[in-house]
Amino acid sequence: MDKVLGVRSDAIVTIGEGKGVVHVDQQYRFAFEMKNAARVLANKTKDTSDPDCFEMKALVIGAVSLSYSYLEAAFNEFIHLNASSKESPLTETEKAVINAIGSEQLRPGNAHVLRLFNMVLRLLCKQEMKESEYPYQAANLVRKLRNSLVHPTPGRVVTYTEDEDYDISTQQSIVKQLRSYLSLGRHATFPWDVLTTDCAVWSIRSCEDFFHEFSKRTGVDPGFITK
Repeated sequence: MDKVLGVRSDAIVTIGEGKGVVHVDQQYRFAFEMKNAARVLANKTKDTSDPDCFEMKALVIGAVSLSYSYLEAAFNEFIHLNASSKESPLTETEKAVINAIGSEQLRPGNAHVLRLFNMVLRLLCKQEMKESEYPYQAANLVRKLRNSLVHPTPGRVVTYTEDEDYDISTQQSIVKQLRSYLSLGRHATFPWDVLTTDCAVWSIRSCEDFFHEFSKRTGVDPGFITK
């Protein structure tokens, strides 16, 4: 049987009563594939000779989007594996709480997935990740950048000035926040100086580090490779 997108495991074979028909039931999950897909796109940017071509922008946008989607899928898989699995190391009470988060019964309104990860840590009596520190801060910037790319709005920005004291990079909030992570200079603007190989590589690394830190703090095996 050929493999398709989505990790497949835990095959269950049943035979229909009186018919002798074999049914194969397999589980599928996507987080691992999304992480690897983001890595592939990030690596492909290194082979693109023209940093300003459409191919480069497409690869970077794809890498950023898939990086954050990986975290969303990872959260859902963590819930699925630990709220219902018999092998889960969590107590029945902890399972019930996590299942309630997964079913949105306990979710705050409009809470993005990074806050839900912290909510799980809090309910498991583990130390939460600080929003102002790495890796939460970096993953949150990936989220903001992803949102600006998948829900874009037009705008204008100064890209050149004869005023030597004018810091062009301070015009846009996303550029100011990304300066230290992407080593952006005083003349940097979005999207031209942001959608680069460095951005693609940073996006997936930040999201991987975030989930790795979450897994380490919970002490729970997420059920798939985190590195």
